[in-house]
Amino acid sequence: MSMELRRETFVLQKLRQSTSRFGQPYTVCELHDSAGQVWPAYAWQRFPHPTLWPDGVEVLATVQERSFGTRQVLDVLAMDLAALSDSVQGKTQPQLPFPEWLVSQATQPRLLRELWVQITLMDDPWLCHFNQRILHDPDISLRWVTIPASRTHHHAEASGLLRHSLEAFRLLSKSPQMSLLEWDIARTALLWHDVGKILTYPGGTRRAAEGFLVPHETATAEVLAWHLAWLRQRAPDLVTALKLHWYPPRHGRPLMPGQIFVEACDRVSAALDSRQQAFQEEPAWRQIGTVEGPGPASRFWRLREG
Repeated sequence: MSMELRRETFVLQKLRQSTSRFGQPYTVCELHDSAGQVWPAYAWQRFPHPTLWPDGVEVLATVQERSFGTRQVLDVLAMDLAALSDSVQGKTQPQLPFPEWLVSQATQPRLLRELWVQITLMDDPWLCHFNQRILHDPDISLRWVTIPASRTHHHAEASGLLRHSLEAFRLLSKSPQMSLLEWDIARTALLWHDVGKILTYPGGTRRAAEGFLVPHETATAEVLAWHLAWLRQRAPDLVTALKLHWYPPRHGRPLMPGQIFVEACDRVSAALDSRQQAFQEEPAWRQIGTVEGPGPASRFWRLREG
């Protein structure tokens, strides 16, 4: 038995919260090391993240081995996401592996794989890595790939937010007047323009009070704060550019035309899905369709076929 602290990479399994007989919260999990050994592991505190990380997440943990009856177990003193550790962040050309653990959480895994390919093809390495980091962050991505985009309006099914974000992303074609960097900025802004909704749907499908009272756009930078801080240390102008795409300028017209693309692609994606709902159960001859709320009903007109 070694009483020394060690820090190494494990694959996390069976993470859960528990409570001692004295009422103190603690965390239990299994840690699979690189040699294939499975360690029962305990952290003597409540899990410090809002989301319990799923099976398969790779973690970088500081642990201490001890005896527990006839078994050897690990006490966990610190546990971080291995993909977002300092050793990875320092790369000049940052690339992260595909988060396989996230696929099992999404009801439409094909969309997630398509999105990952599109991200890896981005020209700017920092924006590529910024997007990959967010998908590797369970506190954001687990909810982002599972919640609806709205309660009743558009993309209202499970994983609707993922589908809406990818559909809008596809719509943003590169204009000849845009540089590759401007295109990457606009697509990144579009991809995460609704990420604040993970705070408005904390339980999955039921909207919290914040979702009714506060525009979800105000939460974008709050949700992405850790990753924006990481990006600011490396390319501060990219953070400014993203915020210019998310929030209206103080004076007059947008300072970057990409903001107009972001707004337009968001609205077109929502309108196409709402129109499909409006006519889903209507006879072919009907030309007017309606989708109710929130707010005023959305009405659509269509041409007659033939």
